[in-house]
Amino acid sequence: MKNNQKFLSGLLLGAAVGAVAAVFLQGEKGQELLSTAKKGIKDAASDLKNGIENIDNTFENWISKGRNLIAELKNKTNSEDIDDYEEIFS
Repeated sequence: MKNNQKFLSGLLLGAAVGAVAAVFLQGEKGQELLSTAKKGIKDAASDLKNGIENIDNTFENWISKGRNLIAELKNKTNSEDIDDYEEIFS
Protein backbone atom coordinates (compact mmCIF):
# COMPACT_ATOMS: atom_id res chain seq x y z
CA MET A 1 0.00 0.00 0.00
CA LYS A 2 2.80 2.42 0.77
CA ASN A 3 4.31 1.98 -2.69
CA ASN A 4 0.98 2.81 -4.28
CA GLN A 5 0.63 5.90 -2.10
CA LYS A 6 4.13 7.08 -3.03
CA PHE A 7 3.44 6.50 -6.70
CA LEU A 8 0.13 8.38 -6.59
CA SER A 9 1.66 11.23 -4.59
CA GLY A 10 4.48 11.54 -7.12
CA LEU A 11 2.06 11.38 -10.02
CA LEU A 12 -0.16 14.11 -8.54
CA LEU A 13 2.81 16.31 -7.69
CA GLY A 14 4.24 15.88 -11.18
CA ALA A 15 0.89 16.72 -12.76
CA ALA A 16 0.56 19.83 -10.59
CA VAL A 17 4.07 21.04 -11.42
CA GLY A 18 3.46 20.35 -15.12
CA ALA A 19 0.19 22.31 -15.05
CA VAL A 20 1.82 25.29 -13.32
CA ALA A 21 4.73 25.21 -15.79
CA ALA A 22 2.34 25.06 -18.77
CA VAL A 23 0.34 28.04 -17.49
CA PHE A 24 3.52 30.01 -16.80
CA LEU A 25 5.07 29.24 -20.18
CA GLN A 26 1.91 30.32 -22.01
CA GLY A 27 2.12 33.81 -20.51
CA GLU A 28 4.23 36.72 -21.74
CA LYS A 29 6.99 36.14 -19.18
CA GLY A 30 7.05 32.44 -20.01
CA GLN A 31 7.40 33.13 -23.73
CA GLU A 32 10.20 35.57 -22.94
CA LEU A 33 11.91 32.91 -20.83
CA LEU A 34 11.59 30.33 -23.62
CA SER A 35 12.97 32.78 -26.16
CA THR A 36 15.93 33.58 -23.94
CA ALA A 37 16.58 29.88 -23.30
CA LYS A 38 16.47 29.06 -27.02
CA LYS A 39 18.90 31.87 -27.81
CA GLY A 40 21.23 30.70 -25.05
CA ILE A 41 21.17 27.14 -26.35
CA LYS A 42 21.89 28.30 -29.91
CA ASP A 43 24.79 30.45 -28.67
CA ALA A 44 26.20 27.58 -26.63
CA ALA A 45 25.98 25.23 -29.62
CA SER A 46 27.74 27.79 -31.82
CA ASP A 47 30.49 28.29 -29.22
CA LEU A 48 30.95 24.53 -28.94
CA LYS A 49 31.20 24.17 -32.73
CA ASN A 50 33.76 26.98 -32.93
CA GLY A 51 35.73 25.46 -30.07
CA ILE A 52 35.87 22.09 -31.81
CA GLU A 53 37.03 23.73 -35.04
CA ASN A 54 39.72 25.64 -33.12
CA ILE A 55 40.91 22.46 -31.43
CA ASP A 56 41.25 20.85 -34.84
CA ASN A 57 43.34 23.79 -36.09
CA THR A 58 45.44 23.76 -32.93
CA PHE A 59 46.24 20.06 -33.29
CA GLU A 60 47.14 20.54 -36.95
CA ASN A 61 49.45 23.40 -35.93
CA TRP A 62 51.13 21.27 -33.24
CA ILE A 63 51.60 18.39 -35.66
CA SER A 64 53.15 20.71 -38.23
CA LYS A 65 55.53 22.19 -35.65
CA GLY A 66 56.46 18.70 -34.47
CA ARG A 67 57.22 17.55 -38.01
CA ASN A 68 59.32 20.64 -38.64
CA LEU A 69 61.23 20.06 -35.41
CA ILE A 70 61.90 16.44 -36.32
CA ALA A 71 63.10 17.43 -39.79
CA GLU A 72 65.35 20.11 -38.31
CA LEU A 73 66.78 17.67 -35.77
CA LYS A 74 67.50 15.12 -38.50
CA ASN A 75 69.29 17.75 -40.56
CA LYS A 76 71.35 18.93 -37.60
CA THR A 77 72.38 15.43 -36.56
CA ASN A 78 73.45 14.64 -40.10
CA SER A 79 75.43 17.82 -40.62
CA GLU A 80 76.68 18.92 -37.18
CA ASP A 81 76.43 18.37 -33.46
CA ILE A 82 73.45 19.75 -31.65
CA ASP A 83 74.78 22.26 -29.12
CA ASP A 84 72.22 25.06 -29.06
CA TYR A 85 69.03 23.61 -27.53
CA GLU A 86 67.39 27.02 -27.20
CA GLU A 87 67.60 27.52 -30.94
CA ILE A 88 65.95 24.17 -31.62
CA PHE A 89 63.08 24.50 -29.10
CA SER A 90 62.21 28.16 -29.64
